Amino acid sequence: MDKLKSNEHTVWMKVVKKLTADAKSISATTDLKKQRETFKSLSKNTYDLIKVSNPEQPIYKQYCPMADADWLSKEKAVKNPYYGSSMLTCGNVVETIK
Repeated sequence: MDKLKSNEHTVWMKVVKKLTADAKSISATTDLKKQRETFKSLSKNTYDLIKVSNPEQPIYKQYCPMADADWLSKEKAVKNPYYGSSMLTCGNVVETIK
């Protein structure tokens, strides 16, 4: 906590409980549909934190119109977590966070 900048700390305090709950929820079920729904929330809150953190390497916010959902990736190439192998490349980069 002492290593976070003021703006990072503010966002962290807003999202930490939801991030923790989402991560626990994803790991507590084997229902892929439920995991993917919760992953939407996890991705949104992680985005809020990454956005203010000035990452050392680019982070790509990607979007799938079929799932109407975003996710973050270290890679520019789209590997859709919502539809897996059936639609692995569905989506596009909508923002590069530097």
